Amino acid sequence: MDRKGIIISLVFLFFSVFGLSAQPRAVGGRIGMTGLDASYQHIVGKRNFIQTDLSLDFGYAGSSAPGIKGTAMYNFVFATPAWTDKGSWALYAGPGLSLGYVEDRVTYRHGDYRSHYNAYGFMLSFVVNAGLEYTFEFPLQLSVDLRPYFGMHASNDITRKVDKSTEVILEEGKTAYYNNGWFGFVPTISVRYRF
Repeated sequence: MDRKGIIISLVFLFFSVFGLSAQPRAVGGRIGMTGLDASYQHIVGKRNFIQTDLSLDFGYAGSSAPGIKGTAMYNFVFATPAWTDKGSWALYAGPGLSLGYVEDRVTYRHGDYRSHYNAYGFMLSFVVNAGLEYTFEFPLQLSVDLRPYFGMHASNDITRKVDKSTEVILEEGKTAYYNNGWFGFVPTISVRYRF
């Protein structure tokens, strides 16, 4: 590439980054049935937004050691009802992906006998997000959303300590449906600072 092409590319990159940084953003947190999220939104175009969340996932029935997952979504704002004179409302929905190391309820079969364990492992899921948000006249945004996860969970081995130095593998890890993803149908509340 010649010098002119490099200069044109740099100018284009500068204005792209400048235009992206000039768009409204929101940062805050989400709290739901299975964990806590640090949440970031970035407006794309006139109304739609990208949302990324980093989560401490407490898993099924609140495990003592949280897992961690990251989620990225593209949300389409399909309605902005004028329900109040002050502030603004938005109804949105969109797809996304989630990846993490979390606990899930896993079913193992021993012949005709079935047992359930809570096991940690890697999770990869498709996400569907739908919500309602309200932005006050001052830079505060409140929202409630539903976010089910449809994917797989690759669990670790299930072990039991025999004594201080010996562990026995009860079941080897396996890949199965991510059961805790159904908790996404329980509403989650978010609070964000809009800037």
